[in-house]
Amino acid sequence: MNSALPLAPILLPFGVGLLCLLPLRRPLKAGLALTGTVLMFLLSLLLVNATADGSVLVSELGGWKAPFGIVMTADRLSAYMSALASLSGVFALWFMLAAEDRVREKHHAFALTMFLFTGVQLSFLTGDLFNLFVAFEVMLVASYALAVLGSTREQLREGFRYIVMNLAASSLLVAACGLTYGTLGTLNFAHLAQRSLELGPRTTVTALAVLLMTVFASKGALFPLGFWLPGTYPALPHASSAFFAAILTKVGVYALIRVLTTVFQADSALPQIFLLGLGAATMLFGALGALSQREWRRILSFTVMGSVGYLAFGVGLGTPDALRAALVYVAVSVLVTLALFLIAAVAERAGGTPLTRHRRGFVDRMPLLAGSYLLCALTVSGLPPTAGFVAKYALVRAGIAQGSPLAIIAVVCALLASLITLFALLSVWRDFFWGKADKTMPLHPVPAGQQTPAYVASGLVAGLSLFAGPLFTHAEATTRELRDQRHYIRSVLGEGPVVIPPDPQGKELMKDKGGTP
Repeated sequence: MNSALPLAPILLPFGVGLLCLLPLRRPLKAGLALTGTVLMFLLSLLLVNATADGSVLVSELGGWKAPFGIVMTADRLSAYMSALASLSGVFALWFMLAAEDRVREKHHAFALTMFLFTGVQLSFLTGDLFNLFVAFEVMLVASYALAVLGSTREQLREGFRYIVMNLAASSLLVAACGLTYGTLGTLNFAHLAQRSLELGPRTTVTALAVLLMTVFASKGALFPLGFWLPGTYPALPHASSAFFAAILTKVGVYALIRVLTTVFQADSALPQIFLLGLGAATMLFGALGALSQREWRRILSFTVMGSVGYLAFGVGLGTPDALRAALVYVAVSVLVTLALFLIAAVAERAGGTPLTRHRRGFVDRMPLLAGSYLLCALTVSGLPPTAGFVAKYALVRAGIAQGSPLAIIAVVCALLASLITLFALLSVWRDFFWGKADKTMPLHPVPAGQQTPAYVASGLVAGLSLFAGPLFTHAEATTRELRDQRHYIRSVLGEGPVVIPPDPQGKELMKDKGGTP
């Protein structure tokens, strides 16, 4: 179905970002950024509503039809991820406005944040592989600039590591795009799906799928390619780190789902085995890493890696039940990560240190913060009655049902990682919130405006438990749609065969050259 709606969540933050580059006063820039982000969220909700009946919306740039022109597409999965990213953007900008930082704002923090939103939305809504690369580059430029704003030694060191790793992954993606075009003659997702469906399982196509899986695994910070993540996120400003942690790794996971389910469904067995192994290792690495740290955001950064491992586990199992559980876990992971990083921002400011130790008794001083943290810790660990338990139970059940030796090993890793994560997060509770407060250590006041986003985000995490049923229903429908390649192909390319327009010849060629026919 032709529609301009998939373009709107991309163009809106881009336009607002350009306006924020103008020499305007701070209240006007802040108002523009907030209005643009809220409108982006509303447009994403419109996308979710428009694709709820199974429609695939297509925007053709310049009137060129797919696969010859650039198209933006929105199906259930794209709209779902777009809405989660927009919601995270609203919270990140809310905290950014509340925690005013004149130095970073003077260096265009608002504009860079809007350009980051543009890249994220383009990643979820693009309809071809090359523009996915472009979206990664837009995200990389904006995120690198946000990472080094402030120019502390830690920011520059971690920012350098971040950009080197991402540039290496981007170079590999360009090579993968070239090889894919050389092998299949197209980069459009729907056309790639059609070509791979016609060819059936082929060694060369499987090799391409493995190569792309490697690139997206590095973007998603799967072990051992995610070594850059635990150092980078704690070096960022709090608002940026909350958005980075909640969404940027999910872009890599989205690309994995798109490539392995929509595009190379017939050649996905080998990549899925690799993904299952990487997911099992990442779950354990994230949990053990969280246990080894003593700073708020370093602990949480490792839990982000662990959550990506659970998603890779679900996608790697390759069954409909596992994919449905993974899609539910995406929403849980995004919201709980967002809430925990906002809670960490408040806790660091109230305690006056990034360390979780040497500050006790905050359960009496800030009981609402303590309650919000405990809820989110139980959700990350997957204990009932939280939404984390529901999603992890579905993943483990899907793993047992799949039944291969590697799947059973991954199930054991998932359960073990949950126990270790629970121990790590309860250690934070014991060291920071529990016990008798030391009167010699002052409580640094935190404005209510900076605390509110953390509490509202925690409320959404609690709400996920209540709305787990509708979330599973939506995930079930999305899974059915992803496994029906022909529906996506028909929606983007149309019913007829793809016909390459002939080169201009004879009279047409002479007309193009301005000659007389």
